[in-house]
Amino acid sequence: MAGQVRERVKLSVSELTAGSLVDRDIYADRALLVAAGVTLSAGMIESFKRRGITEIEIANDSALVGGAQADQAAALDGILAAVHEVYEVHNVDTMLSAKVMEHATSQVEELFQGIALGQAVDHEKTRDLSRQLVALFASRTKLAVKLLDLDHHDRYTYHHSVNVGMLFMLVASEWAASQEELEELVYGAMLHDLGKAKVGLEIINKPGKLTDEEWEVMRQHPLWSAEMLLEAGAGPVPVSVARWHHERLDGQGYPDGLQGRELDRFVRLSSICDVYDALTTTRSYKKKMDFAKAIEIILQDCGTHFDPEVAHEFIRRVGRYPVGSFVRLSSNEVAVVLRVNEHAISRPVISRILNADGSLRTQGEELDLAETSELYINAVVTAEDAVNR
Repeated sequence: MAGQVRERVKLSVSELTAGSLVDRDIYADRALLVAAGVTLSAGMIESFKRRGITEIEIANDSALVGGAQADQAAALDGILAAVHEVYEVHNVDTMLSAKVMEHATSQVEELFQGIALGQAVDHEKTRDLSRQLVALFASRTKLAVKLLDLDHHDRYTYHHSVNVGMLFMLVASEWAASQEELEELVYGAMLHDLGKAKVGLEIINKPGKLTDEEWEVMRQHPLWSAEMLLEAGAGPVPVSVARWHHERLDGQGYPDGLQGRELDRFVRLSSICDVYDALTTTRSYKKKMDFAKAIEIILQDCGTHFDPEVAHEFIRRVGRYPVGSFVRLSSNEVAVVLRVNEHAISRPVISRILNADGSLRTQGEELDLAETSELYINAVVTAEDAVNR
């Protein structure tokens, strides 16, 4: 019957198995946990357990285990296991392990939630976090950034904060005068959206256009972010990153309508990092955009929204196809990106993980696309796309 409401039941996370179908958007705390239509993988279920989530609400007529869904989840886990093996074989340094990333996200989440509840918060924990991340960065000789894939992770605002911090650090590390300055800059970049802790979830996750009143509230979050960082003793550059990350080169941004060289280059970098991660992330109201398309949009908006020189530096470091991207080659094989070629951003170093017929490759040798004319990238795909070919 059209419009029939399906009953939903609560299931213990310990009862879930790969192949469980989520019938609708599910929220944990104040953030989206899993988007409707997603088939749970073993990795996602383990993530729930690490977070202390004990039960999940799901439609009572969903196929909890069985048939094509279970096979699909198993195939997806096979691909992800193959990628992990490739990373180990080729010593791909993705900056943050899953454990470190979970710790970083939890620290940011704790700060946001404390502010939302009106509690006294300990900014020193987040400062310590920025020091730890910069120390990890400084210890690497061949660093690559693998951002959180939010199709498999929840808590958008907190993950977005960490992702922006990592993107920012990748470029700002070449500009900072010292490790101490970089630590302070990363601290500000990670907390650029701290003011959103004072914005209602109904506004942040609203799928439609904001009303004038809602938009006025949303436009206050950079001011609130800067105010809280200033109160925590942050320096002028981190405070300016928080206050002005929504400003534009042409003066059409907010909250102060600054333009051009009135904006520090670290501020101009923060706006690019913020937009790039927002474009390439799944939200409750939109699907994510592939990395290459996001880069095209940033290039198109150079001169109006973004500084062309800063955008060039960002693209040089991040690449058109960032580390960890799944790409379909001209041979119809699927590969994972291992490294970015800074002087040939459309031709990264890859490792093929799926043959043209969809079977897993037994050997994932490294291949530099800049050194061959026989293969090229046709499209960015997700792991799920590769399974459902």
